Amino acid sequence: MRPGWTVSRPATPASPARKWELLRLLAAGHANTHIARRLGIYEGTVRTHLENIYERLDVSSRTAAVTRAFPDRVA
Repeated sequence: MRPGWTVSRPATPASPARKWELLRLLAAGHANTHIARRLGIYEGTVRTHLENIYERLDVSSRTAAVTRAFPDRVA
């Protein structure tokens, strides 16, 4: 293995509580980097979770995901 490379492990689905926490941080306007640090995960994992959330909510953007997940927050 090359220096700096890591062994990847199989993706584990995030718990519903973790996905809601990610959505709350997204709604607060945090960047993926900050979300990753707050949740103790890699930024790539945040992107993967967001892709899964977008698919599940049938949306294609951060704004649409937040609007769909928190409809009562829309002013």
